[in-house]
Amino acid sequence: MRRFALHAVMRFLVLWMLLQCGHELVAAAPPDGWYDYSAYTDCRGQPEPGLYNGGILKFGNSDDQTGYRTTETGVLSPAFVIYNLNKTTMYTFSCWVKLEGAFSALITARLAPDNAGARCIGTVLARNDCWAFLKGGFVLDSPTQSSVIFFQNADKTPMKITVASESLQPFTPDQWARHQQDTIRKRRKRMATIHVADQQGGRVVGASVSVRQTAKDFPFGSAIASTILGNQAYQKWFVDRFNAAVFEDELKWYSTEPMSGQLRFDVPDQMLAFVRSHRVMVRGHNIFWENQDATPSWVKGLSPDDLRAAVNGRIQNLMTRYRGEFAHWDVNNEMLHYNFYEQRLGANASVEFFSVAQDADPLATLFMNEYNVIETCDDVSSTVDTYVARLKELRAGGAILEGVGLEGHFSKPNIPLMRAVLDKLATLGLPIWFTEIDINNKFDAQTQAVYLEQVLREAYSHPAVTGVMLWTALHPNGCYQMCLTDWNLKNLPVGDVVDRLLQEWQTGQVTTPTDAHGAYSFSGYLGEYIVSVTYGNSTSQATFSLSPGDETRHINFQI
Repeated sequence: MRRFALHAVMRFLVLWMLLQCGHELVAAAPPDGWYDYSAYTDCRGQPEPGLYNGGILKFGNSDDQTGYRTTETGVLSPAFVIYNLNKTTMYTFSCWVKLEGAFSALITARLAPDNAGARCIGTVLARNDCWAFLKGGFVLDSPTQSSVIFFQNADKTPMKITVASESLQPFTPDQWARHQQDTIRKRRKRMATIHVADQQGGRVVGASVSVRQTAKDFPFGSAIASTILGNQAYQKWFVDRFNAAVFEDELKWYSTEPMSGQLRFDVPDQMLAFVRSHRVMVRGHNIFWENQDATPSWVKGLSPDDLRAAVNGRIQNLMTRYRGEFAHWDVNNEMLHYNFYEQRLGANASVEFFSVAQDADPLATLFMNEYNVIETCDDVSSTVDTYVARLKELRAGGAILEGVGLEGHFSKPNIPLMRAVLDKLATLGLPIWFTEIDINNKFDAQTQAVYLEQVLREAYSHPAVTGVMLWTALHPNGCYQMCLTDWNLKNLPVGDVVDRLLQEWQTGQVTTPTDAHGAYSFSGYLGEYIVSVTYGNSTSQATFSLSPGDETRHINFQI
């Protein structure tokens, strides 16, 4: 295992020392291996072996897979110099970390390509009594001659960092895409065989079988606003594409009770009637929002006792009215970044919110919902380990918290980091939803489209993700950051991406004859189907569903 000291020194000293005694590595061509989704969020007595046997961070001939040689740099952190990293290659990085000099600290792994400034490639909440797992990654915009991976304590206080089982594994874009397609095949699709027999049970060869998917299992939707009410063209556009919805602002406290006691549910009632009439599932967003700027003005000046009465009234008014209507509720939005209610009602306020909400609507799945968990690792308030720790703390306190909500307000996405964060969140064993995906409008329309496709393909293909929502509610003056269409419902480039992916992720209608065994087999996306079989002058029709499963689904048809 390697042990290194962390000191606050000038960065150029770090690079000089690394060149003197750091590990020098040359990036090799990506292997034919498969991506390893392994991750850990529990602290362990000993580090696990390095993923990919260390990848291109292999040293010596040691039989110990958790470490090779010990190098004391005496400067800043453990670090590696890597030569000739490639543009567009997906690099996944992982290691185990342990501290000396503090009980716990947020440790950041950073990449400095060609001395051009360091970027975060992964974080971990490390401790001094056990080993914590860091997993991240990066993609370069241009090839580099030399790059440095080093570690920092987020608050820059001196301490010793021990790193073991390091791994840096490259994947070509084609390899990465093949991993995505393989996961889609395993998790979003299923093999099915339709057997056609006559009244005596004999195989019917050459019968015409027509299969059409009528509904998708995977929830893929968008935010909507009151602008959809009475707008039949917008409504048709929406239901032609999406099977899930979330209200942009209409359920937030400042909308439903702008002044104390003045309840306004007429707009969300109408929006709920619209989605219900089209069999669209809907998320509840949100009960509370810890951001003071998003708190109703009349609430801000309440005494603690009056505030407690007001929040209890809020939950009862909202949850009693809509009991059983919303599949999910974001209970206390963005609690990692803000603390309006907890500052005034105490540290247990969020636990109480979850408990009361669970009692009011026990069938709804209650979510945390946060930004900058999946989008970046530079936000120290919302690292993946911080999210996990807060969720576990709430559950330990009695909160019935059963969903992981990731907003997904992206700038330029770091796809290997995105996958690594999802890998760690998957260890919780809870549904993971992208709740508010968009791409920042500082980018031009074509760039937004490129980045959105990267994000959606990664989200849809990850085995732990169970739903995707876009934050694209349409208004005459535009959208929050990203619109799929203009106000006349003409597609913008991101809208073209969404339409193309929705088409790709469904089973197209197929008409084909049964084979010599009287059967037709196909790989179909999970969801509902209608099948029609014609033989001679006889036609018969039935419905079936493809639900998750490893075994082939067999449908027997008699004609």
